[in-house]
Amino acid sequence: MNDVTVRTQASLEKSDETADVSRHTIFETEDTIVVQSRVAGGMTTGWHHNSDRHVYGYVVAGHARLEYGPAGDDSVALDAGDFVYVPPQTIRRVVNPTTEDWVIVISFVGTGPPAIPVAGPRPDTK
Repeated sequence: MNDVTVRTQASLEKSDETADVSRHTIFETEDTIVVQSRVAGGMTTGWHHNSDRHVYGYVVAGHARLEYGPAGDDSVALDAGDFVYVPPQTIRRVVNPTTEDWVIVISFVGTGPPAIPVAGPRPDTK
């Protein structure tokens, strides 16, 4: 990208979509991927980590809980307007306990795949 670039919602491309998360790529360079992710109401994502990438997010809409930690027992609430940082290799999942979609814009900075599914610190309870 050598010029000012504007992406409209309609121009976003689907990327790495799974049953629990709808993802659209906004921008991508050699070491940064910016996506819009949407977790539907009532959904829980699978456990995953983001390899060696630092994850920076801004919650656009909704409310969710990010579960993480050695036993998956730590959590933080994420509401519209919040910013979040997740260090590389942090195993986690997102729980959306509401009926509304939870929408976040995420920047993955570093190298490696942006999402790697894992068994998690405890059995998935979806």
